[in-house]
Amino acid sequence: MEETKLKILIVDDNPKNIELAANILRLEDYNVSYARSGKAALVKTSLIDFDLILLDIMMPEMDGFEVCKALKENPKTSEIPVIFLTARSEINSILAGFALGAVDYVTKPFNPEVLLARVKTHLEIKRKLNSAKHDIKARITEVKPSEFTSRVHEKTPAPMVESDTEGDNLKVFYELRGQFDKWLQDKSPQAKIEIRRIKEMISHLFMDEKSKMFHNALKRKFKDLGNEDLRLCTFLKLRMLNIEISEFLEISPDALYTRKSRLRRKLHLSKNQDLSDFLINFEETL
Repeated sequence: MEETKLKILIVDDNPKNIELAANILRLEDYNVSYARSGKAALVKTSLIDFDLILLDIMMPEMDGFEVCKALKENPKTSEIPVIFLTARSEINSILAGFALGAVDYVTKPFNPEVLLARVKTHLEIKRKLNSAKHDIKARITEVKPSEFTSRVHEKTPAPMVESDTEGDNLKVFYELRGQFDKWLQDKSPQAKIEIRRIKEMISHLFMDEKSKMFHNALKRKFKDLGNEDLRLCTFLKLRMLNIEISEFLEISPDALYTRKSRLRRKLHLSKNQDLSDFLINFEETL
């Protein structure tokens, strides 16, 4: 059976930009569609399930920010990766795009290798996350209705379905960490943007339903925990290294030590208790 081509939507009011991007993408045999306005893009996404969207920022009537906001607010399109198309000097616009949910940006004029690399990276991340979700659903359906019914009559709890979402997220995380480390060596303005982009992607990896349940349970039991405390709890639960946490939070090792000490007090732990062990055990009780 022939593999279905991945579908990419290009949204730009300039026909030349559309043609250039389309020609580059078709070299990799992607199924490319286009829209010349934000409104047309929203109509197309309501009819077609796209795998990725390349979205121009500066467009008349409805700009890229408005389009991205509408896409992320719609459950049908919220998980489609959006890559902004932007001029090189629009640093503030790029950061605003990340805040709206975009995963990346590509500068104009397009460099073919850069465009393809960005597109391939985000399509692969999307594939891995979708695969993880599919595996979870498959495991759930392995429990037959008859088995479930017998367990109900016996009043014995059905075994919990083990989720490997966190494992898949960790694989993606370490791939992103590799890119992150390379950009840390670069002091250019572009490097700062790239580092911010990767951090946004990493943050989204650990904001699944399981993480939200974990955070909510911690917050219910320990009222003094703030958002930064909860983020730190997630990293510690994953047994990330101190140097990794420091880089990701953009704080010094000394500042991290202070935050961990403060967190230990908020969790009512003694100096001898391991933070990571406590958080892992806490999640297992949920």
